[in-house]
Amino acid sequence: MFQNIYPIFEAKRLLKKEMLENLRDFPRSLFYLQYQRYSDGILAGCDIRGSETGLTIYPGILCYKGVPYFLDKPCPVPCKAEGRQVYLKVHFWDKAVGNGGEEYFSRILVEEEPPDGEQQLELGRFKLQSGARLRSEYVDFYDYETEFDTVNRIHVPYAAPEHPSIWPQICSCFAKELLKRRVTDPWDSAFCLHCLQLREAMPYEAVRAYLNTRLGQEQEYTNVQVYGGFKRILREAAGRGEEPERSRKKEGTLLML
Repeated sequence: MFQNIYPIFEAKRLLKKEMLENLRDFPRSLFYLQYQRYSDGILAGCDIRGSETGLTIYPGILCYKGVPYFLDKPCPVPCKAEGRQVYLKVHFWDKAVGNGGEEYFSRILVEEEPPDGEQQLELGRFKLQSGARLRSEYVDFYDYETEFDTVNRIHVPYAAPEHPSIWPQICSCFAKELLKRRVTDPWDSAFCLHCLQLREAMPYEAVRAYLNTRLGQEQEYTNVQVYGGFKRILREAAGRGEEPERSRKKEGTLLML
């Protein structure tokens, strides 16, 4: 049967063990019920910003093998400016039992090796040059794939129903850019409005259905292919097959401090 049991805190009232267990289990039970069908990936937050000594990861939630991992406060991460591609990733440890409960821990790494899909999750990648500061603000849609001194989050999996999806900010930016073209295709209008309304990642199946319909094909997509499909649609909407001129700096330009 459906029920809702909540303890009453009053003077001289004894709290039963069952009541305290209910308080303990309620947040976790609610989380699992809401996100039980979600894939691994970033569920919320985890913004990245450059700092004087590297970067800072801001509070957020990760889903990994059905377990939520919480970052409650900003976490500074040092990194070297060597001009080589490195990966910002989270390494998850196996479950441990101690201190009266189950413990799930992880470690943040910056390494040249790509993430190990068995125990690691990517948060971003970049090539930071000497004398430059890592940036995570983007001039336009095409700026998300800038090679140097910019956080690239195109490859990062975001938690979504059944299958990981692409960064919601990329979908939102795509929608805003496309709507500037005064689109008339009903698929474009519906997808763009959906992108602008969502607070979480767009479900992968919705992205796949949109791209297959608009591009006249039938296939599965990686995040890179999703981004490429969005670029193709934007170029077609602009009336030319080449990438538009960008107002941002050319790739490889140093930002001296």
